[in-house]
Amino acid sequence: MPSKQEEQRIKILLAHRENPSYSHAKLAKSLKVAKSTVTNVIKVFGERLSTARKSGSGGNRKPEAAETTKRVAGSFKRNPNLSLRDAANKLGVSSTTVHRAKKRAGLSTYKKVVTPNRDDKQNTTAKARSRRLYTTMLTKFDCVVMDDETYVKADYKQLPGQEFYTAKGRGKVADIFKHMKLSKFAKKYLVWQAICTCGLKSSIFIASGTVNQEIYVKECLNKRLLPFLKKHGCSVLFWPDLASCHYGKKAMEWYAANNVQVVPKDKNPPNTPELRPIEKYWAIVKRNLKKTKKTAKDEQQFKANWLSAAKKVDKVAVQNLMAGVKRKARQFGFGKAEA
Repeated sequence: MPSKQEEQRIKILLAHRENPSYSHAKLAKSLKVAKSTVTNVIKVFGERLSTARKSGSGGNRKPEAAETTKRVAGSFKRNPNLSLRDAANKLGVSSTTVHRAKKRAGLSTYKKVVTPNRDDKQNTTAKARSRRLYTTMLTKFDCVVMDDETYVKADYKQLPGQEFYTAKGRGKVADIFKHMKLSKFAKKYLVWQAICTCGLKSSIFIASGTVNQEIYVKECLNKRLLPFLKKHGCSVLFWPDLASCHYGKKAMEWYAANNVQVVPKDKNPPNTPELRPIEKYWAIVKRNLKKTKKTAKDEQQFKANWLSAAKKVDKVAVQNLMAGVKRKARQFGFGKAEA
């Protein structure tokens, strides 16, 4: 008894014989099959004058698949950093075979988490502070607010990020397409902003130079952070990084005078950008700026460009970025495995 596939092939050939003027596309449409199926069946019949599959093709390959899956899973267990191509070369199979075997084995590929190269002492200090921060503060507040500063080049084409070009060979395009020119002393602006686990964003502060303690207290804390904190109708914890201006005498006096609950310096984990989602926020906004390929002529234009790029990171996006703050601090401090 012919299989369903064999019956389909016979049906295609009969229809082709009865309607020789039909194109493959029209024939496929009338039979409700893919055009490629019609083309392949007619081509194979013309070569072999048979509708039967080539001997050895298809069929039950479960034992072979199981063995391949076992070998692929074993390779990735020994070296999780293998690429598909490396694994395929190592096992003597195709990349497609490795991809399918990975799927059968329930294996997925994840992006590496970039973390600072802390030495043992630094790592111990960071983990200890993270534990204290989580147990004594993070669990007691409804919302966590983070602020930070970043520098942004006025020529957005020079912002970090990969760029590509398509050609028949490496370098076989005009220089303008294959080179990305970087200025050694490019003009740049400093941006300050705060975001929170509620998904809110503070107004921004932009400067052409650096931020000292006086500017930080006056422009960032008093004019922007305080109104931002007052928008919240819940308990809020302010978690700055360990920049010197954030914990200077004037800043500490301002926190106390305005009843701002700030993470104490001895509970603030040092050199832990993986615990600060605002770093990812900066990266997203800069990526949006880079896509524009513009250059800000002055501070006013830069501010308009930044606000436009930041607007694309809406409330839900900020909530998603900040959602795991408490969990990540707990996992980092107590050594729990990442989800």
